[in-house]
Amino acid sequence: MIVVVVTVVILTLFLITALRQRSNCPPGPFPWPFIGNQYYLQKLSRELGGQHLAFQYLSKKYNSGILSLRLGNQDIIVVTDSKIIHEICVTEEYDGRPWNEFTKLRNMGLRKGITMNDGPEWRELRHWTVRTLRNVGFAKREMMELLVDELAIILEKLKSNNVQCIRPVIAPAVINVLWMLVTGKRPSEDLSRLQTFINLLERRAQCFDMTGGLLASFPWLRYIAPEMSGYNLLVALNNELKDFVIDTINEHKKRYIKGSEMDFIDMFLYEMYSQQDNIVFSDENLLVTLIDFFIAGTNNTAATLDILFLQMANYQDVQRKLHEEIDTVIGSRFPVIEDRVKMPFTEAILTESQRLWLVTPIIGPRRVLANTILDGYKIPKNAIILMDAYCNNMNPEFFPEPTSFKPERHILKDGTHKPHENILLFGKGKRRCPGEALARSAMFLLFVGVMQKYRLLPMPGEKFIKMELSAGLTIAPKPYEMLILPR
Repeated sequence: MIVVVVTVVILTLFLITALRQRSNCPPGPFPWPFIGNQYYLQKLSRELGGQHLAFQYLSKKYNSGILSLRLGNQDIIVVTDSKIIHEICVTEEYDGRPWNEFTKLRNMGLRKGITMNDGPEWRELRHWTVRTLRNVGFAKREMMELLVDELAIILEKLKSNNVQCIRPVIAPAVINVLWMLVTGKRPSEDLSRLQTFINLLERRAQCFDMTGGLLASFPWLRYIAPEMSGYNLLVALNNELKDFVIDTINEHKKRYIKGSEMDFIDMFLYEMYSQQDNIVFSDENLLVTLIDFFIAGTNNTAATLDILFLQMANYQDVQRKLHEEIDTVIGSRFPVIEDRVKMPFTEAILTESQRLWLVTPIIGPRRVLANTILDGYKIPKNAIILMDAYCNNMNPEFFPEPTSFKPERHILKDGTHKPHENILLFGKGKRRCPGEALARSAMFLLFVGVMQKYRLLPMPGEKFIKMELSAGLTIAPKPYEMLILPR
């Protein structure tokens, strides 16, 4: 009897406290004791096909572009309204990053790097990184030679079988291109090791979401359910990445000659040795920044290309116009970066495919750096904010008939390519993706290189390839097959 009374009292106090807190918060589902909205959000995400769609549903249900959720012991603010999203992206108070169990493990316990870090050190490192990535870009002869080699491998693999799932063919090339930019060489000639990296990254993307998943909401699960919570997966990925990255850094240190910098690591070492009193250029920042590149660049670029090729098989009229532009501008030679400005329809295809199927539909998470007001609501310091870029990119005010695939919507009357000013593909503001220029260039070259030589079709007897998505930290098509024919 005493236990029952105590339980009722505790629950009553919890409900009173929760209701008081909710009176000052944006609308949202009622947070239950201990679990909050965790189970409900996961169930909704599974039923609708992704967290971004769950947020869209809740936004309509509560008739609000800003929502409040509680996930375990975390209070989360979710934003789906375009105007508020753009305001957050360019406002300094929202530039922070949370530091929960997921992000701690993801960063190996180090508040370093450019993805899950904030503050003055992060700002300096990010600015330097963006500038340096431009300097080690696709203009270099070695980089273009690598792209020619990688594209040749892709084309040869596609030639061997007319019916294929294209993602496994593309993913190793994406890793090699990314790692060549950063380290000056391919990551490994060991294909089994490459596949291990790819598998771990894909499992990580599916196991977690932008809230950090169960591990962020219930950090104690790592001790009693390390497999189910994703803890073991993160540890395995960390061990693989850390060993490989540290070996690469040590190799660079052994052969480093000042004045002969060839890649990103060399340039970082130059700053490290030249500014020994600057804590920004440390071994820890180099390690985590390289891991940032590997995690962000590999899965996202491969998934974006996978979706692009699927769209081409489904929209034959678009594919015909693409082939015409490729033939007119490039002919039979290898595509180069300079072709982009001459190929507005190709660029419009890339833009429209990402608008519809952005592989990172949730921007975030952000940590609020000071007490502030957002859409009339008081947002406390250290609150966590997630932004639904999918809702922004599907806003009919910006994009009439938003569910339709219309590349021409991104082409001006004079025939030039210009995306709508409110579209969000690589973020916005100081948290905008630092590798955006490189990602766009790599996707253009690999996409055009494949489409120059092949026609993509649904399987015989089928009119359409169904888009089935795996959703988590990112979205990606589930394995599908298409007919790949030489032109």
